[in-house]
Formats: sequence, C-alpha cells, structure tokens
Amino acid sequence: MIYCDAEVRRSWRITTMHFRSIPTVVIASALLALCGANQCFSAPPAQDPIQHFRQTLQMIASDSPDSCPGYYTEGPKARVESTLFGLANDIVTAELNATPAGPKPPVERATEALKNLERISAKINAAWPKENRFHFQVLDISPVIVIGVSFRARARFFVVGIQEDPKWNPKRLWENVGNDEESLDPTRIGYRFKIDLYPLHRGPSGNARFLSRFIYDPCAGLIQSVSYDAYEWDPQYSGSLEQIVKQQGDFGQLESAGYPPLPDDPFAQIPQLRTEGPLISLRYCWFSAIDQGDSRDMCAVDTYDLSGDDIKFHSREYNLPDLLPIAKAIEYGEKRDYEAVLGYCSSDDIARRMVRDIPMRVFAGELLVTRKGEGKEHVEMEFPSHYRFDIEKRDGRWLIVAFSE
Repeated sequence: MIYCDAEVRRSWRITTMHFRSIPTVVIASALLALCGANQCFSAPPAQDPIQHFRQTLQMIASDSPDSCPGYYTEGPKARVESTLFGLANDIVTAELNATPAGPKPPVERATEALKNLERISAKINAAWPKENRFHFQVLDISPVIVIGVSFRARARFFVVGIQEDPKWNPKRLWENVGNDEESLDPTRIGYRFKIDLYPLHRGPSGNARFLSRFIYDPCAGLIQSVSYDAYEWDPQYSGSLEQIVKQQGDFGQLESAGYPPLPDDPFAQIPQLRTEGPLISLRYCWFSAIDQGDSRDMCAVDTYDLSGDDIKFHSREYNLPDLLPIAKAIEYGEKRDYEAVLGYCSSDDIARRMVRDIPMRVFAGELLVTRKGEGKEHVEMEFPSHYRFDIEKRDGRWLIVAFSE
C-alpha cells in the first residue's frame, strides 16, 4: 500500500474517476509519478490498540493520580485522557465487528472489552486510588450502546451503533455515531469531571434516547457546575445523534458535597432529579443577587415532556418563588433592561427606580426576610447599600410592590 499527502490523493481520486479501465500496473506507475520522491511512504505497521492503551497508562504510572489542577499542555502527556478514551472507542468497535461474533449479545461483548481495559488500569495504576483509574459505564438502549469512560479528572461518553442507510454503511458495521461535547469545552480546564448516564422514555417512534449529566468540580473552589444533555438516535435520519434538551447551571454546596437534604438545603423544596417515565425533571441552581456567602441559593427544577416525538418544555418550579422577583429584577436592573425589570414589579415607577439606582454586582450579604401576612413579605439586603423590598403574591405570582435604598 502506498500513501500520498492530501493534495495528491485528491488529484488522484479525480483522475481515476475518468480512467477506471486502465490496467492496474499503469495506474500504480502514474500514482508513483504523482506522489514524487518525497511525498509517498510505505504504510506503517498498525499498532495493537490494547498494547497502545497499556503503554499510555505506563507512561504516566508514576505521575500524580489527580491531574487536577496540573494539566500537561505539551508533549506526549498532554492528551493522555483523550488518547485513552479514543482507544477505548476503537477497541469496543473492533470487538463488536470481530468475526465470528459469537453467541453473546453486543452489549456483553462491549462490556467485556471495557472490563479488560479496567483490569489493565487496575494493575498498572495499582498505586493510585481506585476512583482515579480507568472506569466505564454502559447504557444499552438498543440499537445503540452508550459508553461513559473516566480516568483521573476527566470523563466523557461515546455512542456506537449501526447506521441503517446502506449509502453510509454498506457493510453494516458498528461504528462511532456520536460523542459528548462537554468534555471538549476549553472553559472546563481546571475542573474535575464526573459523568452519569440515564435511559429516557422513547416516545411513539421508539427512537433511543438518553440523558448525560456532567458535574464539574473546580480544582479550586466550592461550587460545582452541572450540564444536562439529552440525545435521541434516529437510525433512519443519517444515523446521527440529535440533542433534544440542554440545561446548565450550578449545584448548591450541600448537593455537591453529597449530603442528604437539610432544612436549609436549596433543593429541599423542589423535586429530586427524575429521568424515568415521560416527564423528566432536571435540578440546578445559578448565581443571583440573593446568594449569601459562597452558596447558590436560587434554584429550580425544569420538567420536560418526552411523551411525543417532539420534546416539549412542561414547567419550571423554583425553590424560593417569593425571592425570585428580587433576584431577577436586580439581574436585569444591572443590565438597564427596563422592560425585563417591569415584568417583576407592580408599577412602572418601581421598575424605573430600580433600573436607575441598582449598581453593578449586587450581593445579598445577609438577607433578612420578614413575613407581614398571607402572601406578603419584607426583605432587606446589605451590600453594596441597604436595600428594602416589599413583595406580595398577586394572581399566583410574586411581585415587588415597594423598593427603597
């Protein structure tokens, strides 16, 4: 086999389209002439991917088991995790396409191949804590298999399946049909990754669906971020993964630390993460002006309806609906967005004064909430000035009815 650089290969493909009847020896001679003395080379021997996997692990066996926060930025160690995850993908697809296939179903063969990689890591990285070695999870949502992999501080998923369209996959081979996008986000450098995979309700068409939840733990900091991504696999639609839901946010400190809900847990008043059945619920928090300390006090749960072929947003429930108008009015007041602020106020005068008087970067410091009656509260904040709000529940929603500084 002879290989040429990309430009020569393109020229050769165009040329051979018009001379398919030319004898092979003539074609080979023409190819050598096109390539030139310095552009062609013999095919290198293919490296056994399992041996490559083993050698990559050995290369960093003496390094720290936690690559957070110190990442290699250059040299052979710069993309160790990506190399290992890519090899895992290659090894799984090779096993699924091996002939004869044997009596075991595809998911069992994929799992056995991954268990072998896990054993290799357990042996080579025996000095490391167990959680830092190579691990995997398998989600069988026939006709595709979703595989989550993790090593040290990184994690990702890839999906293998068989595209139905013979134009794209004439030999009906297993192949990679999709990967996550979160692990490639350059803004996530300096974070530890954790991934969880969940099967989802398929809907009338029966297409495979799943949810990935990435949790990002900053190497230096207290607040974890979360990203929910739901995907659907339609084998008839060019065999590609389609993203059907995306929701990002933060976690409160208690949630991120793994403690059970306590009375002051921001999630205690809203439902847990739910992925079973036609309605799924995704929990998250975000930075707001009512945060006290380093926590995220404003949280919500978004519910989506998966009962049909088209995914629909169902509802949003807040843990602190009474304080939501204050948090949102301050957020939009900092941006001088009068129309948005007005949506959380009972009068034009209050909205205009908030847009005029609210400075940049308001923090609650200490938040004092006093109940004044049924559906009525008085709220005071300390930083950067002493702000006072009166809020009332009118027609089922809370509004700011008075504001002073």
